[in-house]
Amino acid sequence: MPNAVRMHDEQAAFLSLEALVWRGAPVCPHCGESSRLGRLSGLSTPIGMWKCYACRKPFTVRHGTIFQNSHVPMHVWLQALYLLTATGERVSSQRLGQILGVSVRTAWHLKTKISAGLESAKELPGSWLGESAMKRVLREPFPDSPAPLQPGQAVCKARYERFLAATAGAAQHLDDTIFLAALNKLLRSRGAGADPASEMLEQQLELSLFDESAGGEGGADDEGLR
Repeated sequence: MPNAVRMHDEQAAFLSLEALVWRGAPVCPHCGESSRLGRLSGLSTPIGMWKCYACRKPFTVRHGTIFQNSHVPMHVWLQALYLLTATGERVSSQRLGQILGVSVRTAWHLKTKISAGLESAKELPGSWLGESAMKRVLREPFPDSPAPLQPGQAVCKARYERFLAATAGAAQHLDDTIFLAALNKLLRSRGAGADPASEMLEQQLELSLFDESAGGEGGADDEGLR
């Protein structure tokens, strides 16, 4: 479905963000080139990676945002943002970690970065062209495939099913609107890439990214999703 944000896996998340930010016309964030660009698709290439053949630099749609240099998958960021905006940021780090299948430390990091990003983008004036590109969030069962799930897809499927269960009783139209407005703010807040200390933390978080265990810091910071 066009004009819908998808977040069931990494490929879907990146394609949705590219449609939202670039409107079908990618631009190199390093030099501004818009024609001599190519999507990289090697087996070892991260999903969403492009290369500019003018300045020879790689980039993704994350560049310049709070998502830049993050080892946390983009679809996890989007699901976290939705859960936070749908609850007014009242979901606890422990509950957020349980739904997303990440450690409490990673969930706390996502909450902190998203809250800080939204706060810094609060005073951004006016609207932008991408604001009308996406009208809703697509929430459907994980896509069926006749072939066996690819490596990592089983984790994505289990995470997405927990996400759907957690948001099943949400007022979807209202929650979608709040989520899309927040996503627009985070994407407009350019130049908010990670600093060296943040990059080091990201590398530490990657080690516990798929830690399903509960407990630890931040578990009782506020009210969780029921």
